[in-house]
Amino acid sequence: DLSAIEGLRWIRILYAYPSYFTESLIDEIATNPKVCKYIDMPLQHINNLVLLSMNRPPREHTENLLHKLRSRIPGLAMRTTFISGFPGETDEQHRDLVDFVRSFRFERMGAFVYSEEDGTPAAELPDQVDPETRTARRDELVSVQQEIG
Repeated sequence: DLSAIEGLRWIRILYAYPSYFTESLIDEIATNPKVCKYIDMPLQHINNLVLLSMNRPPREHTENLLHKLRSRIPGLAMRTTFISGFPGETDEQHRDLVDFVRSFRFERMGAFVYSEEDGTPAAELPDQVDPETRTARRDELVSVQQEIG
């Protein structure tokens, strides 16, 4: 039990994958005064086809979790990161992500351009998005987040 450690003043949840959240973890964040009401959760995308390519949980799981966290943890601040230009990402899938960012209104958000890494499954996927499009999509996400705050 981390909260029992004398001298430990606070605990912050960083890089928390959506699939690892349990009811007991949510309860602990909500009730333990040492746990910061801040979660850094790297969502990477929201479109189901892109998420499937990334081996991530589907949108419904993610949205349900996000709404549950906001409803059960008063004052929660959420930070996330997204990848723009993942292989195969279409204009429509990018629009889906932009609309999600605009509607969910994260307190903080980072956006990164996809970059190939030799030896990874994603580097071998077809339909690699050109670098200029990746950058433009990232810039749009950042701009939308700046409007939010």
